[in-house]
Amino acid sequence: MSAKVVDALVQENRLLQNQLNQLRYFLVGSHGLKIQVPDLQVGQSLYCSKEDLHHIAAGLLAPSVTCADIGPGLRPQRLLDCPVHILVEPWRPYADQLVNTYPDKLVVNSFATPYLGSMLDKSIDTIFLLDVIEHIEKEEGEALLQEAIRVARVQVVVYTPLGFMPHEVHDTPSDWGDIPHGSTQKHLSGWMPQEFPEATHVICEDYHSSSYGAFGAFYSIISPIVPVRQEPRLILVSEALPSFFQLARNDVLVIDVRFSEWSHLVNAVPKCNTLVVPLELMAEQPGLPLEVLRRTIINLPALIHYLQQFEAVQAFGPAAQAVLHRLRCQADPAI
Repeated sequence: MSAKVVDALVQENRLLQNQLNQLRYFLVGSHGLKIQVPDLQVGQSLYCSKEDLHHIAAGLLAPSVTCADIGPGLRPQRLLDCPVHILVEPWRPYADQLVNTYPDKLVVNSFATPYLGSMLDKSIDTIFLLDVIEHIEKEEGEALLQEAIRVARVQVVVYTPLGFMPHEVHDTPSDWGDIPHGSTQKHLSGWMPQEFPEATHVICEDYHSSSYGAFGAFYSIISPIVPVRQEPRLILVSEALPSFFQLARNDVLVIDVRFSEWSHLVNAVPKCNTLVVPLELMAEQPGLPLEVLRRTIINLPALIHYLQQFEAVQAFGPAAQAVLHRLRCQADPAI
């Protein structure tokens, strides 16, 4: 079965599951759905009414002891009761007000990305980004999400308008009082559920009504991905790896000798198994007997041995691909 057919079947299954979720919602209501939380799986979406949006999202959240509430403004999250509730607010007038209003919570006057950047991996249960990412540029928002996923142990909860919804400082609700509102109130980006593929989505298509028109809103509940244990790979590299490719700690990396002075640029993952081999030189000498190369290049016997042992082998760069092809065609199994 081809990869395209598999992808089509996966997409069709997801669509059918979303439709089933919709039918279940209309039949039993949001209360019934909360009881059947396992039926709504990662990557699936549920569309609901404005009245039920927050209730359904709250019912999908996993219990947590600690949470970081990023950019709460004057209103901390109330979806989840966390004994340790940290409020990370960049706008100082809001932070000062939070200190006075919520003496039982820890208030930090900081922007989100540097604050999370100082935290260790998986060091807090839940991170809330409620009405936050639309206030920052797209690239910064993506970086913030990556940091949140790195730090969260249990879940990252995002709430934002459905697509771009204009909002200026003067649009701040009057019930926020006469406290000065900074430029952080302005909307700078728009987001859609499909931008969070590894999440569960709860969506309302007509939540906001403003002078700019009607807009939807959605929750994305992201569970930090636990890496699946994979078989080790042998990876030959004669040029920089593409940005989408990630090395695992059990991979064996064979790099061209010219990488020896700047191998840290290949990937940030520390490598326990690395061979330095003159791949470019070998590719430039296709007529040189393999036995001569074996006796001349110290790590070549080890590379040939790995080729015999590894099922998953990849090559990046013309020289790496040429060497891999030659060794597969010419290597003596006895070497």
